[in-house]
Amino acid sequence: MLRRLILRLRRSKMRTRLLLLFTMLTLLPLSVQGMVTYRHFSSTLNEKTKQYTVDVAGQANANLDRLLKDLERLSLMPLYDEQVLSILAKYDGPMGSGTWALSDDYQKMKLYTSAQAYDRPEIRGIHLLSNSGTLFSNVEPLAVNTSWDGRHDEWFSALKRSDGEWILLPPHHPSYYAGTDPSAYISVARVIKEPRTLRRLGYILIDAKQSAFGSVFSKLKIEESTNLMIIDGEQRLLYEQKPDNGQSAYGELMGSGRIKDLHGGERERLGGTDYLFVSHKSPYSGLTVIGLTPIGVMLKESRAMMIFTLWLALFCLVTVLLLAYAVSYRITLPLVELKSNMSRVERGDFNMRVSPLGGDEFGQLGRGFNKMMEEINRLFHEVLVIGLREKEAELSALQSQINPHFIYNTLESINMMAVQRRHDEVSDMVSALGKLLRYTIDKAGRLVSLGEEIAFVDSYVRIQQIRFGGKLTVHNEIEEDVQYLRIPKLTIQPLVENAIDHGIAGREEGTIWVSALRFDNELLITVRDDGNGLEEEELTALNREIEQDPSMDSLRRSEEESLGLRNIGQRIKLLYGEGGSLTVDGSPGQGLAVTITITIPESGGEEDV
Repeated sequence: MLRRLILRLRRSKMRTRLLLLFTMLTLLPLSVQGMVTYRHFSSTLNEKTKQYTVDVAGQANANLDRLLKDLERLSLMPLYDEQVLSILAKYDGPMGSGTWALSDDYQKMKLYTSAQAYDRPEIRGIHLLSNSGTLFSNVEPLAVNTSWDGRHDEWFSALKRSDGEWILLPPHHPSYYAGTDPSAYISVARVIKEPRTLRRLGYILIDAKQSAFGSVFSKLKIEESTNLMIIDGEQRLLYEQKPDNGQSAYGELMGSGRIKDLHGGERERLGGTDYLFVSHKSPYSGLTVIGLTPIGVMLKESRAMMIFTLWLALFCLVTVLLLAYAVSYRITLPLVELKSNMSRVERGDFNMRVSPLGGDEFGQLGRGFNKMMEEINRLFHEVLVIGLREKEAELSALQSQINPHFIYNTLESINMMAVQRRHDEVSDMVSALGKLLRYTIDKAGRLVSLGEEIAFVDSYVRIQQIRFGGKLTVHNEIEEDVQYLRIPKLTIQPLVENAIDHGIAGREEGTIWVSALRFDNELLITVRDDGNGLEEEELTALNREIEQDPSMDSLRRSEEESLGLRNIGQRIKLLYGEGGSLTVDGSPGQGLAVTITITIPESGGEEDV
């Protein structure tokens, strides 16, 4: 594959190579720089995001400690109030034996708990519970039971074992609330002991709303997709702030069994999604704040950076391609022009030149090409003239080798025998042939008068009319004032021969019109027939071939071919240049019209051109 690519590159154009080179030289460092920048930016951003999440967890734990310390302080307040202690001691007894409290005691305890809960919206209720189960609370009398048996709730046994230390109870539904309160509360509870004897007098229960724990995250800037949770030392969930999708991660995190092994800054896969796991444990409360941030969210800004980098790279690519194309076009333009001119030279056009020429290597190359073409053009014309002279010399040598009088006398003898024996057609053909020979042998010059050329054509036509049995008709329409004008020898006869062979042959009869007229300073000679004609595409191709400039290759072909339209057209061009032309016109079934146009010299055409 690589070898094939190298071969294709070697065969490609110089402009393509330069375009590819400029593009690679520009995009290679740009791509490396973009990749390094993106990796550094992504790594730095991920590290900062991880550190920020750890800081958020620490700050949340600090806020949580302040809340719990405040609740702990409230749980200690009854120990310093003798009235509260004496009332609790009055209702001592086995749990479940408690009855209604006296109205005076109830009012005093009501005032105490209400004062402690005043202006604390996070607290649902403060309850003082005697050993017998008599309950004093700041909650409305109809919303809470006046007596309660704690043995029915599992969490109460943990409170009894606390031995005076404050404990934090995870979300639970206390049964001392009357009715069907669906809310779960997090409670700070403590056993109340008589300070001097350390005898247990009862319990204090402070029920906090779960929203109070959620408030520790309210003032922190947290990614909306981040899952935050608070768990205690026994990995029980106290509070969870769920992400936008509302899905809890606590169950799956506990189910993996890896929470004890995880440390801050590690990746954890939950539910098919990769998360950044961070945690912070409070030394005061023993609570742990856990943060789970989706890796995809962390990479969001990295992806934005990557998209920006890709768009920038695409913009740079387009810009580089345009600039590279412009530069390669300007560099290779002289080479393309030189190549185009050389292609036309290969087809025989030696008049091509390169311009403009600069002072660089391409300019020097162009000047060398122009000088070479001037030399080739000069040599071509020298060879052409030498070739024409050689043809004239060969014709002269042929004339000198053949005794014209012997040929004429022989033809005259044949003519006399044909007359004596009354073979008129044979006599006419012999006479016409004699005229043809005299014209071709005696008229060795390159130019003859138009009248002489027409007479030669008449002799040729006479032979052809005998051949076709009178089915061929030729009309001459020659103006008197053009008969003296000199034209190239053997110019009209090949056109008449072409009309007979290609236009009329195979038909029952045919007509040819030969006309010559002068229009301003131009001589127009037309040979027209009523033969088969040609299609438009064939006419276009024929005219294009006739208009091609004569070259050495065309001269060699002309030697091998008969005197056809291409031969005559090239002779006209060689003799008259831009002052002579040959065109063909016609249509299918309507015949052809071949027109020779020659510019008449100011001398009147009597002198050799």
